[in-house]
Amino acid sequence: MSASADREPLVNEEEQDEEQVPRLLDAAESRSDIEAPALPVSNEDGSSTKWFILEPAVFLIFVGRSLIGAVLQNQILYQTCVTIMHYNETQCEPLLGVDRGSEETKKLETEVQGYSADITMAISLLESIMPAFVSLFIGPWSDKFGRRPILLTVFTGYVVGGSILMAISEVTMFRNISPWWFLLGSVPSVLSGGTCALITGIYCYISDVAKEQKRALRMVLNEASLCAGLMVGNVASGYIYAATNSVTLFGIAAGLMFLALVYVYLLVPESLPAEDIHQGSKLREFFRFGLVKDLVRTSVLRRDNFDRAFIWLTMIALTITIFNMEGENTVNIMFMREQFDWTIKDISQFNAARIVIQLFGSVAGMILLRRVLKVSIISVAMLSLAACVLESTVRATAKYSWEMYLGMTLGMMRGVLGPMCRAILSHVAPATDVGKIFALTTSMEMVSPLAAAPLYTSVYKATVGFYPGAFNFISVGLFFLCYILMAIIFGIQKSMNNSSVYKVIGS
Repeated sequence: MSASADREPLVNEEEQDEEQVPRLLDAAESRSDIEAPALPVSNEDGSSTKWFILEPAVFLIFVGRSLIGAVLQNQILYQTCVTIMHYNETQCEPLLGVDRGSEETKKLETEVQGYSADITMAISLLESIMPAFVSLFIGPWSDKFGRRPILLTVFTGYVVGGSILMAISEVTMFRNISPWWFLLGSVPSVLSGGTCALITGIYCYISDVAKEQKRALRMVLNEASLCAGLMVGNVASGYIYAATNSVTLFGIAAGLMFLALVYVYLLVPESLPAEDIHQGSKLREFFRFGLVKDLVRTSVLRRDNFDRAFIWLTMIALTITIFNMEGENTVNIMFMREQFDWTIKDISQFNAARIVIQLFGSVAGMILLRRVLKVSIISVAMLSLAACVLESTVRATAKYSWEMYLGMTLGMMRGVLGPMCRAILSHVAPATDVGKIFALTTSMEMVSPLAAAPLYTSVYKATVGFYPGAFNFISVGLFFLCYILMAIIFGIQKSMNNSSVYKVIGS
């Protein structure tokens, strides 16, 4: 494939003859496709090369977020033990997760988790309700006013949230406080759209700048950056926490997220052409309910062939997947501490190993399955779901630590599921509707913890005394349901192979 065929210019070829335009640097392109300079350089007319590369910022933001995760839960455990359960600090200190506790400590932790699980669930719900509502406006708004403002706002929210956690932890160095204060760290990111807005902005941006043939690969590269960030954060968190304290760790996390914000502000341009961006009041337009009506109208619009069915089946599969992930995340750390007596380092090492395996499985799977074996996008999604079923089954029956590592090895392909499903949506939905479809999808995904967190928490609390891993069977059943949904799309695609759009997702 030639270089000219591998780029998507923002203007027509006729316009390029009259006016030189910046080159587009796509992270999915290789040097054999296009010779991209190492750094942005100035052209003769004074314009600069544009980098349409979000991956470094995605990496930094998720390093910061994963640094916070496990340590925050242990801070909540400790403050619950001291201020809610009224145990003394010596008894509660092992709950900070630096050292392994005794059998007596494990019994104490089981008691404390009964209360702290409610706080964790409250954080999960807080980070789901408002962002899901905001996302209904974000997609249609970004189609009119651009993707860059969304990314800058979300990144700012994460920076402020990390700074608040650092301040709260500084207070706990001198006095114990109610663990409910830690909910304040989620407020800025919630008000700025949170994960919902972040995912919507990122995938809309990729859909704008990546050409059709490389869109799925670009989405996998983004997922790889996300996973690499999670891996580095999980590996580093245990060591940083053991060597310093929670204040230092939260400060480092906030600093990394600030670097991500600076990167986007200075180096990432708007992906929409200037002539397509509306000039009205951005703030007034954001809260216009006509945007939501437009989104709903787009999602239920009658389309050619089975396009509408494909869109909804894919969105439902993505929502169920996030339902499982959010539900598991609510209780996973408590499960691993209870079942295997793991410390923060043990949990961090496991999470890091899991991410490395998924990162390798995603990239190697894309190269082997898509480029070498020419497996279709839908088939790769189905293989990923099969891997999810196997991993959850092994985790549900695990009695020894090594079985957890066996499970994550079997689930090494799960990382490509999200990119493949979003690639299906981006191919089936018209370019003018991509932002709205992605916004509705992420809203559905973020609403799922409203049911997932209470369900998984209730099952864990009811079974922790005799079968801590029972909640994994919920994931087994739901992942299998997603597999059936993808199988329906696969069957329809095969029966409609004459459609050019369906050939893209089925080849």
